[in-house]
Amino acid sequence: MPITHHMFNRISRWYDLLNHLLSAGQDIIWRRKAVERLLEEGGDTFLDVASGTGDVAFEILRQKPNAQVTALDPAKNMLLVAKRKAAKKRVKLYLVLGQGEKLPFRDKSFDGITIAFGIRNVVDRNATLREFHRVLRDNGVVVILEFSKPRGLFGVIYNLYFHKILPFLGWLISKDKEAYSYLPNSVEKFPKPSLFAKELMEVGFKRVMFEPYTMGICYCYKAYKA
Repeated sequence: MPITHHMFNRISRWYDLLNHLLSAGQDIIWRRKAVERLLEEGGDTFLDVASGTGDVAFEILRQKPNAQVTALDPAKNMLLVAKRKAAKKRVKLYLVLGQGEKLPFRDKSFDGITIAFGIRNVVDRNATLREFHRVLRDNGVVVILEFSKPRGLFGVIYNLYFHKILPFLGWLISKDKEAYSYLPNSVEKFPKPSLFAKELMEVGFKRVMFEPYTMGICYCYKAYKA
């Protein structure tokens, strides 16, 4: 991971509030739909990479209470928030401090992997995707949520919000200008959906598919290990 884990450590106390506020609650819907895609394939053991405060991991447990879920993140403060949330929810969540580029798990350890809004933050995306492939069991599935760039008139309006208003609101609440300026800048550098799908295929994933959420603000990618 790049130095972004230091940034996320700084904003951990505001992270959930700002996610919900700045997306007008859409992030909750996106995560729910992504987990529905994940669980279409069954399975019992799941890994949520770049888990942050654990929202995707908790959504897996909400939809499948008996699942064994591991939440991995490089930011210690984010995992501490996840730990408190797990205690409050009275659910069992395995928390691991680590990076996507070097997962501390044996080959074929998980039935499914998720990563929400974190794949653009890794230093080596290819190495991270290879690690996903390695720790997935045969016929396992990876589900990835990531921001994109909407097109058309909506895209023009959204880009104004995303590049101007969102960073200002994020700074106003968190007092961390870097964190919420980093977000739109990192999205600009991320490949368009068809190119990212190719990256998944290049490391060995099959049946790669992707669908837009909320008029293309983000995409949900789903791919299988053959």
